[in-house]
Amino acid sequence: MSVWEDVVTTGLIGTDRRPVPDDLPESWGAELDRGSDPAHAVLSLAARHRAASRAGNYLQSCPPGPVGPQSREPLASAAAHNILARLLSPPQLDLLNSWLSGAAQFDQRASPAYWTPLAMVAARTAELDRAALATAIADRGVWFLEQNPQWARLAKDVRSRGPYQVPAQHDVAVVEVTAEAVRNDPGLIMRAGMTWSAQLTSTVLDTICSGQLRQRGVRYAAAVGARLPLEHYELLRSALLAPTGLRSVREALLCLERTVWLRLEMQSAFTGEPIMVDRVGVQPS
Repeated sequence: MSVWEDVVTTGLIGTDRRPVPDDLPESWGAELDRGSDPAHAVLSLAARHRAASRAGNYLQSCPPGPVGPQSREPLASAAAHNILARLLSPPQLDLLNSWLSGAAQFDQRASPAYWTPLAMVAARTAELDRAALATAIADRGVWFLEQNPQWARLAKDVRSRGPYQVPAQHDVAVVEVTAEAVRNDPGLIMRAGMTWSAQLTSTVLDTICSGQLRQRGVRYAAAVGARLPLEHYELLRSALLAPTGLRSVREALLCLERTVWLRLEMQSAFTGEPIMVDRVGVQPS
């Protein structure tokens, strides 16, 4: 009979009929108080043996967790992800949509490190382009959203909207946008199609430079900057270099320039091609 079996027998029969074994291994009984209650001694030995047995055995296995689809799409560059990090803190929705659509257009994907912050933004507002998000995080990213019950509605919406389709160049606005219409209502430029004429850009710049927008100028410029054709940067350069005495106008122009330049950096990060224009080196007055 082993020492442990002897202890078990003592516990079953009772310490009144059978004493606690004297030949306990040193590791078992070194701390055992022989003068204590024998029943307590047996229970203490049983507890120690149970703990040692559980610690020395393999844990029970559990079913494997769900496995997401494989991700084979190329990730966007480090430069593109640096821009994405800037756009997420704080969230800049128009430019985030530009980043997501740019990634989708150039068949590049957002790193998994950014799936959670993107999902948190998308869960708070419907203004984040669901189709572009679905393509930018790919099937594995959408599967990732589906694992969080709090994002169930978002995941369903994202999966149903994808994949992203690049808008056709001939897309037009809901209403016809002309230079005259923009002069009368500057906000109409937000409803323009994919491309603007140089005349429309000049009209927008004239509107900002006129000072008529006052304190709304910076907010208007930020919205325009997310849409203004990148090839019209030279027109913006001319407006920035022209003298102006209104601080609000200069702040709006600088905001517009920063936004457009960020989009140029974004395009360069996706394509790997250098920016072909020099940045206007103008500082706030």
